[in-house]
Amino acid sequence: MQKFLPICLCLLLTGAACEDDEYQWHFDPVCGNGAVDDGEECDAPSLGGETCESLGFTGGILGCTLACTFKTTGCTGGCTDACEAGRARCRSTADAIESCVIGENGCTQWWTTACADPTPHCVTLDGAPMCHDEPCAPVCTLNDRRCNEDGRTREICGEDPDGCPRWSGSPCPEETPVCRVEDGAFSCSAF
Repeated sequence: MQKFLPICLCLLLTGAACEDDEYQWHFDPVCGNGAVDDGEECDAPSLGGETCESLGFTGGILGCTLACTFKTTGCTGGCTDACEAGRARCRSTADAIESCVIGENGCTQWWTTACADPTPHCVTLDGAPMCHDEPCAPVCTLNDRRCNEDGRTREICGEDPDGCPRWSGSPCPEETPVCRVEDGAFSCSAF
């Protein structure tokens, strides 16, 4: 038992726990497991695919701190912002939300939040990304009709190339610019 005491003491100082039952070691399941988990920027040796360049630097070697945050002291060059702060979008794989944040170095960078069960799909609704239980945003119901908020465009709910519902429209003619929908039918009038 005495030979394991220094090891346990060392592990406790580094954030891991040690139990003496059958001499098994138990480590923190999040930071320190080598995989980038929710809320972590990195987890050495994994940098989550990020580099100094993707964080806005011109080069260098990106590191990871013991707190699972990026260590940019090895990066070189000035800041070339990656995005506009406050902007958000669905990741191209439609399984996470990417938010533009100001990083530790003062540069903007994308921060990824994975969508997980029961809402594993990232969809955009009213211009804002959100995690949803279906791969399509509930924008409209097929064949619904409405006049656009400008009051001059007729819109019908159809499908986009991915089979998701979306509004598509056509403007009323100039001589009868006012859109109306009555009993599911469009009409355009002069006033």
